[in-house]
Amino acid sequence: MIRIAIIGLGLIGTSLGMALRNADPKESPIGHITITGFDRDLKVTREARGRLAIDREARTLADAVHDAQIVVVATPVRAIRDVFGELASLLPNGAIVTDVASTKAMVCHWASELLPSTVTFIGGHPMAGREQSGPGAADPDLFRGAIYCLTTISTTTPQAVEAVEAMVRTIGAKPYYIDPEEHDAYVAGISHLPLLLSVGLVTATGNSPAWKEMAPLAATGFRDVSRLASGDPAMQRDILLTNPHGLSRWIDEVIRFLVTARDQITAGDAEAIEQLLQQAKATRDAWLASKPHLRPGEADFTSMPTVERPSLLGLRWPKRNE
Repeated sequence: MIRIAIIGLGLIGTSLGMALRNADPKESPIGHITITGFDRDLKVTREARGRLAIDREARTLADAVHDAQIVVVATPVRAIRDVFGELASLLPNGAIVTDVASTKAMVCHWASELLPSTVTFIGGHPMAGREQSGPGAADPDLFRGAIYCLTTISTTTPQAVEAVEAMVRTIGAKPYYIDPEEHDAYVAGISHLPLLLSVGLVTATGNSPAWKEMAPLAATGFRDVSRLASGDPAMQRDILLTNPHGLSRWIDEVIRFLVTARDQITAGDAEAIEQLLQQAKATRDAWLASKPHLRPGEADFTSMPTVERPSLLGLRWPKRNE
């Protein structure tokens, strides 16, 4: 029996718990599990329990992790530093700590700085989500087929890699190992920039004196592009503030694009505008045709049977601190 603690029971934490508890222990690479959940808001913890995301409700952080073998921190990004600080004296020797934050460089730095040498850390980021927030929006299939980024630090052990990868595969996601800084640079463009553009669209149009007249005309295009603006503001704030360098680069790129597009439209340059649109269409169509989230060569292995990893269950799991 593997004991997992989930700290933070919002959309991702609750969805993770539901996905893990729904897995067949006979087929799961992690086997039988029991999940303890903790959230600062007791109502949220109770709702997660009601949604069958956890087996047991913890009233304190200490209670949640006192015998945990894997600890998943699923709080807003900037709260993780404080959580790591609190966990430092509470974690059992040998525990494996991971997270689900959308940025990784700062989180990995905090883990190296604050977590004790008696535990090991491996960062995580499931490339999945939705605009709704809280346990009420949780979905056990949220991660199925999604890329799940994993980032190691200098002290990450092979046992931790094996255990967290097994957890990722159990929820139907695909492990994807990546450097923390590289991760942040990439997701700034394909995840954080779309959020900011969505917010920009809603802000620009919503602040217009004509918004009341425009709103009834807004249809599928506006709804699709503005969807991300309906996300959790606190979570989104932390994502943006913990990836300033990566995001600033992409903001500059979009500014250059908009200025160029504005000048071409003002000049009536039909050829340039059509070329711009054709290039964007070709890029997106090629991306869709490449089966997003399927890495090069991965298709060759999708039909292969799952290989058992008996060493996972043979690990020396942590004992409670004396």
